[in-house]
Amino acid sequence: MHDPRAFLGLHRDGAAFVYRAFRPATSRVWLRTDDGYLALARDGASDLYTARLAAPPPAPYRLVVEAEGRKTEIVDPYGFAPTIGDFDLHLFNEGRLFEAWRMLGAVPMSLAGVAGVRFAVWAPNAERVSVVGDFNGWDGRWHPLSVHGASGAWELFVPGIGASALHKFKLR
Repeated sequence: MHDPRAFLGLHRDGAAFVYRAFRPATSRVWLRTDDGYLALARDGASDLYTARLAAPPPAPYRLVVEAEGRKTEIVDPYGFAPTIGDFDLHLFNEGRLFEAWRMLGAVPMSLAGVAGVRFAVWAPNAERVSVVGDFNGWDGRWHPLSVHGASGAWELFVPGIGASALHKFKLR
């Protein structure tokens, strides 16, 4: 999937909203709303959880996930917009972004008051790119990146991890 953000996270569906979270190795998921927590329904035997809402939940989107009997609150990475701008991508593709190191790799940052790391890599011929690390069990299903059009640049902000998190990019 080239753009997981087009499917995961919050999306308008007519007059309502639909929220989707892909959570492997998880038994239950709840979404924080203004009224408390809403249980997301599991889509069959898959790892996809969904809920229909009349109004959008407060951003950044917080999930409570239950795995192996433990509940953990996380911030959903697919609730954040891309952070690499069109102008930087234009300069990069022309070979004139002289500080590309600021755009690519693992960049610690804070978005909407949430600390995390923005991962970005240039992989123009990849079908799929994920970031794997000690924060997701080295499992490429957890954090697929989104591609920026035909630029070949892939990106995802992963909240709640620090700059010292071990990581690699998994490309297909």
